[in-house]
Amino acid sequence: MAFGHRSRLYDPVLPRHIVLAGCIVVLGAWLRFRGAQGDLWLDEIWSLNLTATLNAWHEVFWKLIHDNNHHLNTLWLYIVGEGREAWIYRLASIVAGTLSILVVGWAVARDGAAKMLIAMLLCAILYPLVHFGSEARGYGLMMLFTYVAFIAVDRAHDHRASSRWLFGLATLLAAASHLSSLPILFMMCVAYMGHVWRMERRFWEAFRQTLWFAAPAAGALAVIGGAITYGLKNITTDWYGGRATTCPPEGCFVGAWDELVLYATGGFAPPFPGLYAGFFALLIITFILSFISIGHRRTYLYGALFIGTPAIYLALNQPNLPFGRYFISVFAFVPLLIADTLGGQFKRSLFNRTLWGIALMTLIGVNAWGLQKFFHDGRGHYRAAVAKIENATTHFPITIGSDMVFRLSTVFDYYRASPVKYVMSQNVSGERPDWLVTVLNRPADMPPHICLGGAQTDAPSVVYKRAAIYRTWGLAGTDWGVYRIELNAPEGQC
Repeated sequence: MAFGHRSRLYDPVLPRHIVLAGCIVVLGAWLRFRGAQGDLWLDEIWSLNLTATLNAWHEVFWKLIHDNNHHLNTLWLYIVGEGREAWIYRLASIVAGTLSILVVGWAVARDGAAKMLIAMLLCAILYPLVHFGSEARGYGLMMLFTYVAFIAVDRAHDHRASSRWLFGLATLLAAASHLSSLPILFMMCVAYMGHVWRMERRFWEAFRQTLWFAAPAAGALAVIGGAITYGLKNITTDWYGGRATTCPPEGCFVGAWDELVLYATGGFAPPFPGLYAGFFALLIITFILSFISIGHRRTYLYGALFIGTPAIYLALNQPNLPFGRYFISVFAFVPLLIADTLGGQFKRSLFNRTLWGIALMTLIGVNAWGLQKFFHDGRGHYRAAVAKIENATTHFPITIGSDMVFRLSTVFDYYRASPVKYVMSQNVSGERPDWLVTVLNRPADMPPHICLGGAQTDAPSVVYKRAAIYRTWGLAGTDWGVYRIELNAPEGQC
């Protein structure tokens, strides 16, 4: 951690580095704007629907008690209103994601131009950061404010009074963006205390100084907690339809890390579960041990963020779903960790510089490839799927069955222009809707035909033929398999 005075830079930031940094910011903004062009997906539409229940902007903070309410993002959606283009709803995240590139550069700029540019470049192009920096949810805002909190803790010794208030403000805004920032913020305080304890050699003095430093942040959290407590008597409820995703055999903790690291390295399927999570853990441990060996000034911070925060999740048996987004608050600091690791390699031999340069370019290359996939399929092609169904239907209302009606109806209702009747999966054989849309299967598990009824039911068999598959790629979205009923299906079709 940067509590001591900085040493003289071996590669000070020069005007040409500022120009390169500006180009990186422009690149990052463009990538996020590109990522914001696709259709809104389930959770974004869900958040937008929640704003329709509000009568005033301030109700976002105390009336809308719902796990899909990311307060600052919901406030933006409420201000923007209905009927806007997708990128407008995602604009707050685009701005926050672009500013994050600047803040990450600021965090390590006084350590030299090499670290600054590496951190900014990785923050600009890593797919998970582009994804959440272009989505109408609170993760992009949360990352921005946790970066600010990182700087406040990192420079607390040089600017104690101003840093504690900066940390308090960052805590308020990060928690108002997404509550998953709380473990990260807590571990930053633990890192602060650990460093002070090492310097002072007195536990209670370190504890006292940490309480003093964290007091504004505690006050900010008290305000948020008070609003949530007040709103608990008005918990927002809506039809959900039940959970459709369960933990894999390796557990949700490993599954979530697997998904996040998988898409951060190009999205190539692993030969066995846990490979990506294990590889990432090995890298983290290696980096932390190398920092310990050289007495790196941010060892406490990185150890708290990358080891302490996941330990909190494990202790609380979280997450309860295998989604990578639950660990984006930790992964967001990968650009800083890599920059601090690689930046030191430029002082060493040509072999070291070449080896780490190849590793960095490989990481950039697989993320560039992944971004192309993301821009093509993104979070889904729901508008096209709805249009296909509406254009091919001759009588209304359109009848649609699904394996998860909540997921389908939330999105379909947002894009449709025609009346629709939804049929629950258990009623499809009897009611025989004109269409089936599967939302729980991967494309590889969507057969050419779906056969229902027949000899083992009272109803005659009915065949649905696959009309199209609408794919997604990345950390969000739902694959849709669209099937149409075949009234005169040939014998032996199934």
